[in-house]
Amino acid sequence: MRIGVMGGTFDPIHLGHLRAAEEIYWAFELDRIIFVPAARPPHKDHEIEASPLQRYEMASLAAISVPYFSVSPIELNRPGCSYSVETVREFRKLYGEESAIYFIMGVDAFQEIDTWKDAKELLSLAQIIVAARPGWRLDEVERSMTPAQRQLLGEPRCKYLKISEITSQIARRRYEPRLVLLVEMVSLDISSSEIRQLVKEGRSIRYLVTDTVATYVAKHRLYHPACKQADSQR
Repeated sequence: MRIGVMGGTFDPIHLGHLRAAEEIYWAFELDRIIFVPAARPPHKDHEIEASPLQRYEMASLAAISVPYFSVSPIELNRPGCSYSVETVREFRKLYGEESAIYFIMGVDAFQEIDTWKDAKELLSLAQIIVAARPGWRLDEVERSMTPAQRQLLGEPRCKYLKISEITSQIARRRYEPRLVLLVEMVSLDISSSEIRQLVKEGRSIRYLVTDTVATYVAKHRLYHPACKQADSQR
């Protein structure tokens, strides 16, 4: 089994997330992509506006029409802070040691990975794929790492790839611990924070999220200032 795991707050999930997952699914010949909404991420908890369940439901609605996409509540069901290394450990037990797990993250997240729990172990448990994002240069990622960061992460190696040039031989090459794949792909300039701001301003979010997510946001009046204030008073 070849599994892509894409974690994130998904507040809300948008077309940029889905497009990155789609490209990685086909380029690396995966069997499925699993989206994992972070319930209580230690680094971004104060920035999150929708509840863990709401973010899980939005991700499920976004992925529902794609047979090789699924959404896992694994971090919602686990108490305490949501740590990616614990999630990958659980997937390893669930799918077996023979399965190949590809952990997908944005370049902005990877720049902070040395602050994550057991980051060195995470780089050993899964093949890390760092997806390009607008405004970030993948070819500068390795150069920007300090000696202290390299040591903490177990001296990882970085390999730069253009997704259009990934062959079947490259995609299915044997997993190498602490090899980080920096993958250049079509990246949509969309951010969840900008989507939330558009909602606050009463503007359209069509073509930034799926219609199912847009309907959910409207139905539950997510990201509306009045709703946030009401929630804080409960």
